[in-house]
Amino acid sequence: MSLAMRNVLLLTSVMKRGFGVSVVAREVADRIGPAGWNMSIGCLEFDEFYSADDVVELRPSSQTIFEYCQEHSIEIVVAQTSPYFEVLPALEMWIPTVVFEHGDPTPTMFDHDVAEREQLKVHKLKRVYPKVDAVLTSSYFLRDELAWPDAKVIALGCDHVTDYGPPSTQRTASDHAPLRVGTLMRLGSGEALYKGLDEYLAIVSHFTDRPGFDFSIMGRGEESDRLWWEERGVHCHLNATDDERSTFLSELDVFISPSKWEGFNLPLVEAHASGTVGLAFDVGAHPETTPYVLPNIADPIFLLEEWQRDPALLQLAAERCYTYSRKKFPWEATAFELGAYLDGVAASASWGPWRRSRIMKIWRMVVGRYRIDGFVGITKAVVARLRKLAGRALTKRRRS
Repeated sequence: MSLAMRNVLLLTSVMKRGFGVSVVAREVADRIGPAGWNMSIGCLEFDEFYSADDVVELRPSSQTIFEYCQEHSIEIVVAQTSPYFEVLPALEMWIPTVVFEHGDPTPTMFDHDVAEREQLKVHKLKRVYPKVDAVLTSSYFLRDELAWPDAKVIALGCDHVTDYGPPSTQRTASDHAPLRVGTLMRLGSGEALYKGLDEYLAIVSHFTDRPGFDFSIMGRGEESDRLWWEERGVHCHLNATDDERSTFLSELDVFISPSKWEGFNLPLVEAHASGTVGLAFDVGAHPETTPYVLPNIADPIFLLEEWQRDPALLQLAAERCYTYSRKKFPWEATAFELGAYLDGVAASASWGPWRRSRIMKIWRMVVGRYRIDGFVGITKAVVARLRKLAGRALTKRRRS
C-alpha cells in the first residue's frame, strides 16, 4: 500500500550558492519524501545551481503565499528566514504555520543597523512565535536564546559534503610538511566582529615567521579582501563553488571557527565530515557541534603546536571528529524528524471552521501573551482589546 503524500511549503530568503539556509532547504526537501511529505521551496531569488521544479520565487505577501498554497494543496507552511517569518501571523487563521529558526547573531555584534536587528528580534518574540502552530530551532542553544522553551530542537545535517572516508595518515614527523590550517568566513568588515576576524588574525600572528604552519581562508568577497589577507601571510580563496569548498575543507589538517556566535555552525560539521579536525570557541551552539570546544585563544595555539609536532595525535583527533559528525548529523534524521513533527502539527491544527473562528483567535492570543509575559501579558492584551473596541464604538456613535 503506497503512502499518501502530503504537501509542505518551506520559505527561505535565498536559494544560492554560499548560503547555509539554501543547503538546509535543498537537503531537507530531497530527503523528506520517505516521511510522507512533498516539499516545495519558496524564496525571494535563486541562482542556476539551485534552479529546480520545486523551487519558486514567492513575494513575502500573505495573499501571494495563501494563493500558492491553495493552488498546490499545501497543508503546512514552514518559514526559516525573514522576511517570511513576519508573514506567518497573517496566515494563522487559514493554514498551519511553523517557524524553523536558525538564529540571528546578537545585534550588538554589528557596527550598523543594531537598532533594526534588536527590533526584529523583539518583533518575532512578541508578534510571530505566539501566532504560529510551532517553533523549531536547530540547536538547544538557540531554543534558550530565543526564550521559547516550547520550541522543538531538530539538528541539521552534514553528509551533503563528499565522504572521503575516515582520515588516513598523510603526515609524519619526518615529512616536515606544514600543518594546513584554514577557516571559512564572509570577508569584509560587515560581519568581522561576529565571525571572529580578530581572533583568527591573532592565531595567525602567533605563528608568523615560524616554519611548519600554512594558513588560509575561503569566503565571499572582493579582490581587495584577497589582497588584505595575503599581505598578512594568509592564502585567500574567493567566491568558491560548492565543489571547491568541499575540496578546501578536506585538504585542511585543522579547521578553525573563530566565530563569537553560531546558531548551529554548518561549516564546522562539514569540516568534521570531510575528515578534518574542527576547533571552535565555547560560544553559541559550538558545544553541540564539535568535540573540540575551546575556552580561549591559547588553546588552539597549543593544539596546533602539538599536532604539528606529533601527526599521530592529529590523526586521532581527525578520526574522532569524522565519526562524531557523520554519526550525529545525518540529513536523513533531520528530514525524518521534521516530517514526523509536521504530522503532529497537521493533526492538532486540523480544526476546520474553528481555526477561523473569533473564539479560537482570542484563545491563541491569550496563550501567546501568557507565554511571553505571564498573567501580566494577558491583562495588557485584554485592556488593549477593550480600549480598541471602545474606540470603535465611540467612533461609530459619533458618525451616527
